[in-house]
Amino acid sequence: MRTYLQQFFPCLENRHVYPYRVVYPMMLEHVDFAPITILYGNNGSGKSTLLNVLARHLGLKKMTLGNDNEYFEGYVKKCSSCIDDEGLPEDSSFIRSEDIMVKIARQRKLYAEIKKDVLSDNVLRDYGISKRLYEKALTDPESVKAADYALLSRFTAFQQAQLALGNSEATSNGESALEYFKEHLFDESFYLLDEPENSMAPAFQQQLAQHIELLARMDTQFVIATHSPFLLAIPSARIYDLDARPSMERAWYELENMKAYYRLFKQFEDRF
Repeated sequence: MRTYLQQFFPCLENRHVYPYRVVYPMMLEHVDFAPITILYGNNGSGKSTLLNVLARHLGLKKMTLGNDNEYFEGYVKKCSSCIDDEGLPEDSSFIRSEDIMVKIARQRKLYAEIKKDVLSDNVLRDYGISKRLYEKALTDPESVKAADYALLSRFTAFQQAQLALGNSEATSNGESALEYFKEHLFDESFYLLDEPENSMAPAFQQQLAQHIELLARMDTQFVIATHSPFLLAIPSARIYDLDARPSMERAWYELENMKAYYRLFKQFEDRF
């Protein structure tokens, strides 16, 4: 199991501008990384800010921009890090939950355009089919002649192949997000993930945690900002509690949000 990024030293200069004012209260002198490192905290704790600073410091590619202002670049230059002698893998990247939603929206728009195109008069005409025949095959298939069915069969094969290029309409946001991570996370890589569990049902979060744990055993390193109890409970994960002052490393079962889940289930224990 590799740790390409070994340590990070954020700037702790006390200034009332972003991102200084977010990171300074953490009093986090340095972060020591494991193959899976988790930045935990409630909304407003600064975990996404710290991840964004880390991404800029490491020069990672990302799909969409995070928070930024005129002070951000200057702040990043005051931070330092320790990286493996071989450096970060070439395909290292920063993936935010917003990136996934943008990709899903684009995919669905593509699907809608393809769906419209494959039923256009021009495409039907290219296959020797009239819209009337196509509609007849849908409503009264027994009345369609065998010769016409041969044309419809060729067209249907074309239609299905085209729709497969953009078909995410039948899957939920959570399913599409999980599918994205399974297709775009690779072994021997380095990733920053900002709340990857967003829109995922618990069962999908559990699958994501298992996939991340598997990749970590295959020399992929993760730094993750998350609330997910399934990600927090990954046995090998090193967790930094950004709600604590100063911020510190904690075990998953010591975190306040995990205790809240425990209290809820203990309250209704007799129902299970």
